[in-house]
Amino acid sequence: MEKRQDLLRDGGVKLRLPIGFRFCPTDEELLVHYLKRRAFSLPLPASVIPDFNVFHTDPWDLPGDLVEKRYFFSKRKCSRIMPTGSGFWKFIGKGKQIVASGSNQVVGTRRKLGFYMGKHPHGSTTGWVMHQYHLLESSSTQNPVGEVADWCVCLIFQRKRRPRSHGIVTPKYMKDYNLGIDCSSVIDFKMEAGFDLGPPQPCSPCTSDLTTDDLDQVKRSACA
Repeated sequence: MEKRQDLLRDGGVKLRLPIGFRFCPTDEELLVHYLKRRAFSLPLPASVIPDFNVFHTDPWDLPGDLVEKRYFFSKRKCSRIMPTGSGFWKFIGKGKQIVASGSNQVVGTRRKLGFYMGKHPHGSTTGWVMHQYHLLESSSTQNPVGEVADWCVCLIFQRKRRPRSHGIVTPKYMKDYNLGIDCSSVIDFKMEAGFDLGPPQPCSPCTSDLTTDDLDQVKRSACA
């Protein structure tokens, strides 16, 4: 961890923000105020996004806090599969156009990648996700070097996994009303609280316990 921090410090980039501050830019802000300025070599609003080759690095080896969302500038990769030391990054689904809030003009595109353990095509899914933002191809005409379209900004985070239910199915009426009560516990509660569950069922008499006088009385009652 200390080695990764030294790498960023040597590059003149400070990732740590003051206590209580969080770097939470919108998609439009990432593209217009950070990526576009980085591609044109203009001053950034804040030096919080370092340059790093994220596409050939395992997500847990990237600089920064693993439990936080991390942002990196990187040269854009067009390959569908990008191997790392322990697995590979793979594009998922189609790209989404990012539209400016004021003018409804498309300012860039966002694509999603997932990280898989093992070798392609037999990798296993993980909870690591990358969002790759890049500017439109037409924006590169204003750059004298012609490398605007080559730059991208990447957001990397680990998706939280939902706990498994272990095969327990909640009845539909409990889901509708969010009761969260176990049916078996209701019966136990009635027994412990002394609820009236009805009269006890009569037991069939056993003739072996009856005396002769009792049998005579039963016969007289039957004949009456």
